[in-house]
Amino acid sequence: MGNATLTGAGAGLGLASLKMVAALLIILGLIFLALNLLKRYGLTARLQGRHSATLRVEDRVSLGPRKQLVVVRFLNKLLVLGVTDSGINLIAEHQSDHEVTPDFQTALDKENREDPPS
Repeated sequence: MGNATLTGAGAGLGLASLKMVAALLIILGLIFLALNLLKRYGLTARLQGRHSATLRVEDRVSLGPRKQLVVVRFLNKLLVLGVTDSGINLIAEHQSDHEVTPDFQTALDKENREDPPS
């Protein structure tokens, strides 16, 4: 009896549980991959409604523990805000006459259209 092996239902149950664990690991892996892709490409912010083209944090400088200066673009204004635990204060405001170009190539194309080479 010491050399008895699993036969019939016992072997089928072991194989079924192994398949179930493998399927669960594959599903968890796919969920983890999907969450990482959403996080990488910024889709989670859009799905949660946090994506806004009119309000954007341009830069942030830490001044100490829980104290920072934040530059925020709202429409065509740059706002310098002091942020602490106790509140948010407007430090400076700058009116921008032009929209920020998204990248260097767009700015180069715009300059070439306005001033064609002679």
